Amino acid sequence: MDDKRRVIVIMAGGSGTRLWPLSRKDDPKQFQALLSKHTLLEETFKRALLVVPEQDIYISTTARYQEKVQAILPNVPTDRLIIEPEARGTAAAILLVTAFFETFSSRTIIATIASDHAIENDDAFAAALTLGLDTIAEDPTKLAVLGINPTAPDTGLGYIKMGGAFKSAHDKEVFFVEEFKEKPTKDQAEIYLADWKYLWNAGYFIFASDTMETWMGEYMDKGAATLKIIKDALATDDQDMLETAYQDCTTDAIEPVLVEKLREESRLVIPTHMIWSDIGTWNSLFSSLKNKYDTDLVLSERVVAHASGNTLVQSRTKKVVALLGVKDLIIIDTEDALLIAHRKDTQDIKILLKSMKDRGYERLL
Repeated sequence: MDDKRRVIVIMAGGSGTRLWPLSRKDDPKQFQALLSKHTLLEETFKRALLVVPEQDIYISTTARYQEKVQAILPNVPTDRLIIEPEARGTAAAILLVTAFFETFSSRTIIATIASDHAIENDDAFAAALTLGLDTIAEDPTKLAVLGINPTAPDTGLGYIKMGGAFKSAHDKEVFFVEEFKEKPTKDQAEIYLADWKYLWNAGYFIFASDTMETWMGEYMDKGAATLKIIKDALATDDQDMLETAYQDCTTDAIEPVLVEKLREESRLVIPTHMIWSDIGTWNSLFSSLKNKYDTDLVLSERVVAHASGNTLVQSRTKKVVALLGVKDLIIIDTEDALLIAHRKDTQDIKILLKSMKDRGYERLL
């Protein structure tokens, strides 16, 4: 059996509500059409087709969203769905992905990518991810991550500090990762922006399944034992065993649990000039659409505006929305909730949602 098979796993199990009230726990943003007539999951799938054949694209999601995924991507068979019993963070999700391929395949070169990001230049994505898969296929003892050249001092993203050069290929450089940096202060972000060694961390990881299994046994608490039980559960299709074992997994992200613990010589980063956004806030979505359509008024249908600017309006109702003298606002109108926010405050939406929960409006979240 080919021990260098290359697959892309689209991670689609997140239930974030940062784009509330459009994105909610029962219908998160990866299943929303925010940038075009297609959902973010569909756009991600089409992007992955630039790198590997359709039969090598898998979807990782939770049992809660399995039907949604199958409705959006009906041509993806169930044997290419990796179903988490519940959402427990990227460390647990990647552990299950690793167990899945180590159960049913020999060594597999895996790229895990987000299902809910915006990328305008798909060619840059394809080139960088292809280089990452090639690099790990040649040296499966390494882990690679895509790093994005920052275009702004963003305090909502993690950063990667590049170390020395590892290799050159196809007119692109691959570097060692010297350090992962958590979300910085404004002053730190300004410093990172001015230093070519710092890149945004998009969370796109490339690794060999057997090497990741070894690392998880070495660095993750109860990693080896949990992996063994989950592999047994997958092999026997024992859902009760899988659910019990999965509850022992951490709820943390993969970076602090494992990636940051790897030796520097095991971690690689591929810089890329992707025009990228994680669409982490309504303001970041506004920025993406503003650039895409070259307008500072991003309006859905049935919106009339005068003397207004730097505003995003998304209305999912039949009513007409009229703006007069409105600037720097985010207005999101749905059948059961209306959000009006200043663009600079949208990163604090979790505070608002906590207040809503405290007021008894949890059903709207």
